[in-house]
Amino acid sequence: PLPNYFTIHGLWPDNKSKMLNNCDSDDDYKRIMNPNMLKQLEYDWPNLISKEGDIDKYHDFWGYEFNKHGTCSTNRYNQDQYFHLALKLKNQFDLLKILRNHGIIPGKSCTVKDVEDAIKAVTAHVPNLNCI
Repeated sequence: PLPNYFTIHGLWPDNKSKMLNNCDSDDDYKRIMNPNMLKQLEYDWPNLISKEGDIDKYHDFWGYEFNKHGTCSTNRYNQDQYFHLALKLKNQFDLLKILRNHGIIPGKSCTVKDVEDAIKAVTAHVPNLNCI
């Protein structure tokens, strides 16, 4: 079942002018062994096309994201720090509450700008939104 809360898809470093991808690095993803970290990642950073508990597919997803994006920041954050930072940033704000408090609720139409403005009002940052 799909979660009824916001989850993480990735943490993408940038250099203030562009998003960094596929950086050359010797720091490839290593399977996460910490059971507490696994539980938190499985909840907050799920692989939405895998069955809950299919930890190998979760590792494939986290590994793909780390190898593509996380390795671009290994000069500042090792793998553990990268995943901890993503979780910290995700849990810093309750996005559903922010949207509700700004009148953005299921069934009511709004614009992308409405969503951006609501999030910016609380976080002081404009989110990078993609509508699918």
